[in-house]
Amino acid sequence: MPEAAVASEYRLSTEEKLKRFTIEALTKVGVEQSSAKTVADVLVAADLRGIESHGMARLESYYIGRIRAGQLNPKPNVTVARESETTIVLDADNGLGHPAGRRAMMDVIEKARRHGTAFGAVKNSNHFGIAGYYAMLALEHDMIGIASTNSVRYGAPTYGKSIMLGTNPFAYAIPAKKEPPFVFDFATTTVPKGKLEVYQRKEKDLNPGWAIDAQGNPTLSPAEALKGALLPLGGFGVDNGGHKGYGLGLLVDILCGVLSGGAFGEGLPLPSDGPEPGKVSHFFGAIRIDGFRDVALFKRDMDAELRAFKNSEKVPGATRIYVAGEIEHEKTLSNRANGVPVHVKVWSGLEKLASELGIPFELAR
Repeated sequence: MPEAAVASEYRLSTEEKLKRFTIEALTKVGVEQSSAKTVADVLVAADLRGIESHGMARLESYYIGRIRAGQLNPKPNVTVARESETTIVLDADNGLGHPAGRRAMMDVIEKARRHGTAFGAVKNSNHFGIAGYYAMLALEHDMIGIASTNSVRYGAPTYGKSIMLGTNPFAYAIPAKKEPPFVFDFATTTVPKGKLEVYQRKEKDLNPGWAIDAQGNPTLSPAEALKGALLPLGGFGVDNGGHKGYGLGLLVDILCGVLSGGAFGEGLPLPSDGPEPGKVSHFFGAIRIDGFRDVALFKRDMDAELRAFKNSEKVPGATRIYVAGEIEHEKTLSNRANGVPVHVKVWSGLEKLASELGIPFELAR
């Protein structure tokens, strides 16, 4: 990020200060310390990785605002709804998605450690941040991690204008040896809904093909897009593969909502409905690499695989080819060394929140 842009649009903080502030704010509204720590870990991981739509910008409106309004349970009784040797389903009791999601993923990892592969789901939950955080929990266990979630509906199906699907991300995390892990975390809409909010905050036009307005017409206006719908990954129609993004989004809704026994399809709220408690579901998976082959040899070959793509011939004018997760890995290293950028409007909102809650505002690096 250019220094001038950081100076004008962003304030710099540190990972530790952002986490401390998040924990203090959440515990102030009744969230237990351990749960608040998990939320802080997820939010700051997003900002470190440069995914500002899912970072500190979410703290007040998505979490604390809903807790203060009585729409989200700060101290849920998370229970096991169903379990087998290789599967688990948790009921989040309308609590924060992050603690329930982390618990489910860690349960899945433990089951995979014993049995090779395991899957899990969470129902009656809420927004859980970036899906990649949960998939990456498997990396230190020499496993492949999988995570996804459905959400409030923002997206239209191919050739439709009705809002039927959430941004419904999928994330896969796969370890390598010397190369950064392959972390593929993507919305199944053209962009996540949070990116529209970022562009609106920065007063920027959207890119063509991202969204339609309420009448089903393509729009470049973030405000109109927020009243309309996101398009599936691939854009409008089928010529650029929009039907594939639509199919992926529907797959996520089936795995998260239908399979868990949670809300799905038209049972999920629209943005105009306002927050509806506990309507979000998540899906997780873990695969033990040594169930297939020697881990060291797998990681050696992962390095070779990733480097082959990065070193392949570039188009004229291009300076570099990336693989999934590499940009976010490098941003994390840079932001840890130089300060975590927080947009000035988000910064002001956090300062106002601190005043309302009566907690210190000490975020400056």
